[in-house]
Amino acid sequence: MLDNLHVEQIARGNRVAFKELHEELYGRMFYYVYKMLHDKEQSEDIIQEAFVLYWGNRVNFNSLLAVKAYLFSIVRNKVMAQIRDVANRKRILDRIEREEGETGDHLLITAEICGEVQRAVRELPPQTRRVIELSMEDMTVERIAEVMQISPNTVKTLKKAGYQALREKLKHLRVLLPFLFMG
Repeated sequence: MLDNLHVEQIARGNRVAFKELHEELYGRMFYYVYKMLHDKEQSEDIIQEAFVLYWGNRVNFNSLLAVKAYLFSIVRNKVMAQIRDVANRKRILDRIEREEGETGDHLLITAEICGEVQRAVRELPPQTRRVIELSMEDMTVERIAEVMQISPNTVKTLKKAGYQALREKLKHLRVLLPFLFMG
């Protein structure tokens, strides 16, 4: 049975206690994620990422309840992001197909570009990634600051850094952009 002592041991780097926590929570977390995504590999990846993030922040926790809340909030956010990514990709492709009646090649290029952009966003540092995702949802700087509980200046700084990083990561796609406008 897990308790706060396990959390204290994990904070000190005890991998055995961490493994026990992982074994205790993995099943419930997997059930939740798989129920939402219906994809075993994605479910496993999301849970793995949550535990890696917790391990990196383990010194900040002193109660089992806080650890569980942290892990499940990471998992929930990642599941929602995955669902949103799939929905956004589908919506973009549907709109392009509907509005322009594009060819299969054009849709393939568009899907590839969307996938590259989403991958590049996922590679950003967590706080920067969240600012960019919220910006892409047309949230104002002030609203993002409120949601993330950070200052508007921090949002502006993270947004600028995020878009600069994305421009750098996606510069190889500039060659494909003209194909988006071909009918």
